[in-house]
Amino acid sequence: MAASSCARPPTLPIVLLASGTGFAPIKAIIEQMRAKGSTRDAVLYWGCRSRADLYLNGWAEQAALDMPNLRYVPVLSEPAETDAWAGRRGLVHEAVMADLPDLSGHQVYACGAPAMVDAAQRDFVARCGLPADAFFADAFTSAADKARA
Repeated sequence: MAASSCARPPTLPIVLLASGTGFAPIKAIIEQMRAKGSTRDAVLYWGCRSRADLYLNGWAEQAALDMPNLRYVPVLSEPAETDAWAGRRGLVHEAVMADLPDLSGHQVYACGAPAMVDAAQRDFVARCGLPADAFFADAFTSAADKARA
């Protein structure tokens, strides 16, 4: 699933796209960026079903405050009424497309459920002009996802 290219400069803005527990590898990328003092523009989109699933929301918010080049956009697909969610709703990859309809000058790092990763790759390349070799991914299914299936 991962594309590889040494030709694309590491200064391109990056979209960090996570669903559910796919956040953990994306968090590691952010931690590495912070440790290296990266000034590369990045935006983190983290999609979950409900507010409770954003298990490190506070960490992500603080990372965005600490790193002026990082923006954080949490997206809930099925918020409960008790969530009192005023933020973004829907599918996380569709939130990316709404905010960044032209991804031709970006790189994307996606991690999470196979359905999200596949939809993001397909739609970002076909509809948003993302070069196919600028999409990097790690798709996996969590135990919770398997239990729901």
